[in-house]
Amino acid sequence: MVSAAILIIGNEVLSGKVEEENAKYMIRGLRKAGVDLKRVSIVRDDIDVIAAEVEIMSGEHDVVFTSGGVGGTHDDVTIKAVSKALGVALVQNQEILKMFTKRYGKDLNNAHLRMTMLPEGAQLVGQGKLKFPSVQVQNIHIFPGVPKFLKSKFDFVVSTLDGIPIEMRTILLSVAEDKVAGILESVAIAIPEVEIGSYPRFDIDDFRVKVTLESRETEQLEKAYNMVTSQLDPSWIVQQ
Repeated sequence: MVSAAILIIGNEVLSGKVEEENAKYMIRGLRKAGVDLKRVSIVRDDIDVIAAEVEIMSGEHDVVFTSGGVGGTHDDVTIKAVSKALGVALVQNQEILKMFTKRYGKDLNNAHLRMTMLPEGAQLVGQGKLKFPSVQVQNIHIFPGVPKFLKSKFDFVVSTLDGIPIEMRTILLSVAEDKVAGILESVAIAIPEVEIGSYPRFDIDDFRVKVTLESRETEQLEKAYNMVTSQLDPSWIVQQ
C-alpha cells in the first residue's frame, strides 16, 4: 500500500485570509486512487518549521505533497525549506531557466530567477503533458498554492501511483450510536482487515447514524458487512 502525507504552507491559510481548498481536493483524490493518507499539516511560512515537518513526513511516508510557498516573493520559502530538510544545496535548474527565458525574455527579473533555484537532485515531472511541469525531490512533490495550478499537477502525479482502491459498504440507521456500538466493536475486533466507522447525524430526520465498512479485501468486507447486518434489528435499518 502507498502511504502519503500532505503539507499545506502559508500564513494566509492559518490567519483565515485565504480559504484552504487544496487539502480537501488532494484528500479526495488520494482516496479515489487507493492511496493511504496518514497525515495532514498546516504550517506558517517559516523555513525551520517547514523543514522539520518535511523531514518527518518524507521519512515516514512513501510520498509527500506540499502546497504553497513556491513563488518569487520574500515569503515563498518552501523550496529553501525542502532543501534544508534533505540536507542538499539549492542549484539553478537549467530547464526552468530556459522556460522562463523563453516566456519572459527581456522582462526576466530576480523574482523569476529565484524560482529557477531548486534543491539539488530535483526533477521535473510531466514535461510535455502539463502546461508547466511539476517539481519532485526524492519522494516529495512540491506544488503551488493556487488551486487551479495545483489540481492539474496533483492529478497527473496521483495517476502514476500504484494505489489499491478501497471498497466501501454503507448502512444508514434510525437509532443512536449506543444501540450499535457493541455490535460494531465486536466485528471490528473479529475482522481487523475491515475499517468500521460510525457517524451520527443531528441535522436531518432521514437517519441518525451512518455506518461505513471499508477494506481492500472484498471477501473480508462482505463477511464483516454480513456480520453487522445480521445482528441489527431490521427496524433500525433505513438503507443498506
